[in-house]
Amino acid sequence: MKPDVLSFARASSAALLGMVLQGVLGVVLLIYGIVGADLAAQSAAYTILAGLVIWITLAVLFDQHRRERIEAIEAETLGSAPGRAGSVFETSAEDLRVAARRLQSMHAYLVPTVSLLLAAGLLALAWWRFSVGEPRAAIEEFAKVRPTERGWAISLGLAIAVVGFVFGRYVSGMAKQKVWANLRGGAAQAVGASLLGLLIALSHLIDLAGSDWLLRMSLVIVPAFTGLLGLEIVANFLLNLYRPRKAGEIPRAAFDSPILGFVASPDRIASTIGGAISYQFGVDVTGSWAYRLLSRAVLPLVLFGALVVGLMTTITVVGPNEQGLLLRGGRLARTLPPGLHLKWPWPFESVDRVDATGLRELTLATPRPGETIQAVLWTNDHGIKEGETFVLVQPNLGAGGTDAATAGVSKIAVEIPLVYRIADVQAYERFAPAPMRDGVLRAIARREMLAYFATVNEDQLLGAGRGDAGRALRERLTKAYERAGTGIEVVFTGIEGVHPDKDVAPKFEEVVKSQQQYEQLLEMGTTEAISALTITAGNLDLARRIAAEIDALSAMQGKAEPVAIRAQELKIEELISRAGGQAGATLARARAERLGKAMTERGRAEAMSGRLAAYRANPGLFKARQYFDVVRRAIEDARVYVTADNLPDLRIQVDLKDMGTGDNVFTNPTVSPK
Repeated sequence: MKPDVLSFARASSAALLGMVLQGVLGVVLLIYGIVGADLAAQSAAYTILAGLVIWITLAVLFDQHRRERIEAIEAETLGSAPGRAGSVFETSAEDLRVAARRLQSMHAYLVPTVSLLLAAGLLALAWWRFSVGEPRAAIEEFAKVRPTERGWAISLGLAIAVVGFVFGRYVSGMAKQKVWANLRGGAAQAVGASLLGLLIALSHLIDLAGSDWLLRMSLVIVPAFTGLLGLEIVANFLLNLYRPRKAGEIPRAAFDSPILGFVASPDRIASTIGGAISYQFGVDVTGSWAYRLLSRAVLPLVLFGALVVGLMTTITVVGPNEQGLLLRGGRLARTLPPGLHLKWPWPFESVDRVDATGLRELTLATPRPGETIQAVLWTNDHGIKEGETFVLVQPNLGAGGTDAATAGVSKIAVEIPLVYRIADVQAYERFAPAPMRDGVLRAIARREMLAYFATVNEDQLLGAGRGDAGRALRERLTKAYERAGTGIEVVFTGIEGVHPDKDVAPKFEEVVKSQQQYEQLLEMGTTEAISALTITAGNLDLARRIAAEIDALSAMQGKAEPVAIRAQELKIEELISRAGGQAGATLARARAERLGKAMTERGRAEAMSGRLAAYRANPGLFKARQYFDVVRRAIEDARVYVTADNLPDLRIQVDLKDMGTGDNVFTNPTVSPK
């Protein structure tokens, strides 16, 4: 087509029409997105409205082309006028081409600047839509941002898809002419709006059929699509800097998207690929019978492929460890056991598979200790990145002597895993949305856990009551989950670990140390008592029996009859004699000494009786014998000197140290009869 004034005017009119049409579509979609609380529609509307910059730039650019053509025609007419005379003020023709220079400046500066600004705007828009939390809402809290106007979404989405695609194909057909080549950028924007409208309509149609996965993911897909367009414009701008161009050739705008251009005009891409193959290998692909047959049968092939895919969706397989939920129109129809099943094709029926036999675990309080190179003690760090979770319990009131009103509370960290399995799949699926299900289960468990811990004290959890606490907690959780209709069965829950705060742990260790010392002293005392009783009585049981009998004897003193007291004493002596040991030996020695002393005294008494009988029979003889016996014993070891009694001067010098001389048998206390 000849690049004349009318052709550029037509292109400018098409750009203005595209601007109006895309503006109307964007504004209508934005109004729906705000009224219907559809975040994906709002993101799509912002992206569509951003494309107005391209249509405005194309309208201005083609209008400048029209002005340049008018200027060229005027210059040509002026230069070919007959009789045209020169003057001293004559200037060159190029100096008078103001519109041409302005057009050249637009291609050199305006279009690249607009492209970069549009790329920056699209990237900022994508970042903004991501930063408002749409991905998190798509995964975790979609129930809070679910659109409310499904019918309007489907209607507007289909309308935008049809209008945008038809107008994009129309403009893409115009862009096949070299004069209107820059209209490819506008055609790409129209097709982009069509794809966004189709995504919105399709996501709501799938949600109507019973699955909201595309509705969730559209909150992420639309901002990602916007960011991809911005990155593509930047890449095109960089490639244009190094792309060679012929003199007088109109440069390709950076906002001309090859990706959307493929959707708007796929035949051009196919022709380009075929031309490249023909150039490289010398084979005319586009002129072959196979290419022509495929181009004519592409629609039947696509329909046949769609039919095959639809028939494949009528067969579903539920794994051996799974149960399937058959959804018909978004409502649960029945539960499918493991195996092969037939169903209506998607989207009329769909199957959600749930792992119903595997065990699942939730952490209700403090997580397990992390990787550490040292022993896990109360007084060191346990390596838990997210921090420990403490619960409030009653303090130990036994030692302080305070009451519950003034004692306050104590905080301890407990490790409580919850292991469960799915018992009722339908109840489990109806219980809560999948992203929120674990959070709700954990909230119910923590509510029961805190209510139970408020009734126990720290000594019960830190001591021997830990097992009872785990069993009681499992019973409470089982009843709570049954009341909530969760459809799960609690397989195990218990207290795996418990410890106080690291700052107060040394005080607990002092208490434990004191208790151990008390136990040690108690054991030592018991050992000494057993040893003393065994040594004393020879038998521990018999020693304890003897001690009990002695206590009974003490209780009888002053209350019972002497006969009963004597009987109790004899009983005790009998037990001591039978037990052996030091007490029995002492008792035996006492008995022997008593018997020996009694026999000695009895012998002396019998001897005295004999001497008394002899005295009574003959007192004089008895006294004489006793006298002479005393004299005999007195002089038994003494010196005897025999001298004459008539010596006038007898002197005997001797050492008179003899003992017993001059004794009186009746008065000397040292003399005893034998």
